[in-house]
Amino acid sequence: MRPPSHNWFREIERSRDRAYNEAAFGSFPIFPWLAPALHPELRSLIERWGVVRKVNAREPILGNPNNKVDQLVLVRSGITARFFGLVYRQSNPAMAFSVPGRLACGNLNFFSGRPCYGNYFAVVPSEVVSVPQSLVRQMCETNARFAMLVASEFEKISLSDRLGFGLLAKLDVENRFLAFLLSWAVTFGHMEMQGEEAWVRMPLPLRGEALESVLNCSSATLNRYQNALKQRGDFVVEGDIARVRLDLLKPINNWIRNIEDPTEQGTRARLSNLFTRVL
Repeated sequence: MRPPSHNWFREIERSRDRAYNEAAFGSFPIFPWLAPALHPELRSLIERWGVVRKVNAREPILGNPNNKVDQLVLVRSGITARFFGLVYRQSNPAMAFSVPGRLACGNLNFFSGRPCYGNYFAVVPSEVVSVPQSLVRQMCETNARFAMLVASEFEKISLSDRLGFGLLAKLDVENRFLAFLLSWAVTFGHMEMQGEEAWVRMPLPLRGEALESVLNCSSATLNRYQNALKQRGDFVVEGDIARVRLDLLKPINNWIRNIEDPTEQGTRARLSNLFTRVL
């Protein structure tokens, strides 16, 4: 995927869930394929002690696809991918992605030390910062509160990935695409009214091969459905900006929220409420 512009890069650095999590103690709902924003305490530790590196598009995050995953890697700019499969050797590798403020890798085998399944690549030119897993583990061993925070953050990333795989198994391509739009919209979008109708304005979402890998579908199928949405006027693309009718996203949001089990965080947030916080 080729990023549209410098402004697009800046747009994806201002995510809604990052601000929401800092103000509301990490209660932003989990959505598929997109790693949740990292807690500011853990993010600050990685940025303070980590090594910064630039990664070109389609370049392995760890320098080589076969390198051992022994670092926590935070995305500072751009987009990275978590591929279930090999991006160069498999025709349809399943993909989830991380944007600034999220982990690119290192959480999956942090406690167990087991091999990770899959590989980690940059989708567009990106900048990442890495710290050894051993450094963070040492802090966990001496600080129970911090260890619980780390475990909670890693659990949320795993829940997002599990939800993504579940949607691939349960839903058709059209609803997978709507689920992806939902994830992108609530993370980067802003609600605006056109007359009495609510729309979500957002930076142009992933597209092309990257999106095909997320949805695990062919380009022909994806193009056919996207074009149908555009022709109906439900999904509008103008340069670096996309707009989607809020009502189009409500059914898939309800579907995702209704498969959650009850928690202590109270009732599930209405979709429109996720757009009320000003970033």
